[in-house]
Amino acid sequence: KVIYGKSSVNEAMLTGESMPVKKEKGSTVMGGTINAQGMLLVEATHIGADASLAQIVKLVEEAQTSKAPIQQLADKISGYFVPVVVFLSLLTFVTWELLGVFGVTQDEKYTHEEFALLTAISVLVIACPCSLGLATPTAVMVGTGVGAQQGILIKGGDPLETAHKISVCVFDKTGTVTLGKPVVNKVIQISESVSRFTAIAIAGTAESASEHPLGKAVTNHAQQITGSEQLGTVSNFLSISGQGIKCTVSNMEHLHDIQGTGIVIKQEYYVVIGNRLLMDNEGLRLDVPTENLMQEYERTGHTVVILAIDGEIISLLTIRDPIKKDAASAVDLLRSWGIKVYLLTGDNTRTATAIATEANIPSNMVYAGVLPKQKVSKIKALQDHHKSVVAMVGDGVNDSPALAQADVGIAIGTGTDVAIEAADIVLIKDSLFDVAVAIDLSKVTVRRIRLNFVWALLYNLLGIPIAAGVLKPWGFTFKPYIAAAAMMVSSLCVVCSSLLLKLYKRPADVVRVEDILKSKLKQLQRTAENSLTRIRRKKNQTSYDDAEGRVYILQSMSSDTEENV
Repeated sequence: KVIYGKSSVNEAMLTGESMPVKKEKGSTVMGGTINAQGMLLVEATHIGADASLAQIVKLVEEAQTSKAPIQQLADKISGYFVPVVVFLSLLTFVTWELLGVFGVTQDEKYTHEEFALLTAISVLVIACPCSLGLATPTAVMVGTGVGAQQGILIKGGDPLETAHKISVCVFDKTGTVTLGKPVVNKVIQISESVSRFTAIAIAGTAESASEHPLGKAVTNHAQQITGSEQLGTVSNFLSISGQGIKCTVSNMEHLHDIQGTGIVIKQEYYVVIGNRLLMDNEGLRLDVPTENLMQEYERTGHTVVILAIDGEIISLLTIRDPIKKDAASAVDLLRSWGIKVYLLTGDNTRTATAIATEANIPSNMVYAGVLPKQKVSKIKALQDHHKSVVAMVGDGVNDSPALAQADVGIAIGTGTDVAIEAADIVLIKDSLFDVAVAIDLSKVTVRRIRLNFVWALLYNLLGIPIAAGVLKPWGFTFKPYIAAAAMMVSSLCVVCSSLLLKLYKRPADVVRVEDILKSKLKQLQRTAENSLTRIRRKKNQTSYDDAEGRVYILQSMSSDTEENV
């Protein structure tokens, strides 16, 4: 508990909320979270086994041990098959023995006892459940290898055989559906007294002295737009916890945009960046249209930062944790397969609903403000409600108990080690399309396993009667060594059938959507390159380097006229 000080704390590892949370006297802070700025004097109220991280580890262990073991299909079949075959072997022996005793059958080579024993042994040998025993492990081995080639690591046969039954898929928000870090989404110009490029460069320079995640987002954006790691110089820097920063910025003359428009040459700028309270303290007021615009962005989950230069409000910078480019398409694909998709996050309801809307997840399937222990309860509730297989997709420490509780836990490869350890499947490429690929690969593998079983059982249905001697009246019988050879052929057929899984291709639905996204990206790249070429011609330059091209593309993407790009 905080007993002195004010600061902002990054609690993403526990709550999944990407934006820092304001802390002051009386606030509760968790061990393992990160103090972003300011000083906090805290009192430890829970230590050792009672600490938050220890409780998360305990939740993971409890969830893993409470999972019911999956009875393999091969175990079920073998449970009936082996006793039946032993019974048929004994029945074969008794039948031929009785037929020999009563003189119904005669054999020139063997006595009736020898013939009865040979046929009984042939039945046991030809029905040896090698092909049944190979049906599952060979398919699983090839299936997991194919998954690794696709960038999907599957931890054993159980998740591979279970994933095809998934009917409910729960996504974490931060780092799973979203990128997991705040970025500048848009720069809205309020005053034209300073150009957009100049405003971004000045804001980035000012925030370069801040350790706040939002400040880092502004600085990164400015470095991308200017194409320079080295911005201006900051002096008289003052960070006001919960409000923003004040400083003086100078030495900006070396920066210029790709069109040759340079920074307005001025010795120094007095810069204030922060929220409404900081602006009020500086005597700067937002007019009604600007206030309404700011509120509109805040309602959609953005954090809006106000930039004032030399006593005048110049720009609004909207910042948020954006969704991944393939999130909405991947969700649409899963829903088209009849899978119910939920969003489960520790973030606030407003932000969670905004992200869910962008990702095409229905608002009634959003659970917000959920702590790690509550996530486990939500997964259990979904399992009980739907009475079906529930998958959980996450990447953080706070997701690990839910990953362990779910029937199939899927971790993002770029996530934390705890989440990867708790999960059954790991997506190396950080693409949500691979969730669909994992489910499809499971379907294909299970179909192959069933085909292997069908072949093995049909083989036994045909082979056992022949080995038992039903064709003896026509002079045809199986000796034990012939039965052994036939059994070996059956096993080889099952192995070859499993190896056909190596021909697996990504689902046509996934390939189609991926191709559409790639096509859109290429179109945008051509648009940016054409625009760059036109500008170069105006400047009488016939060539340009790739670095300048990338900077221009970024500048185009941040402008109002090309916002869609």
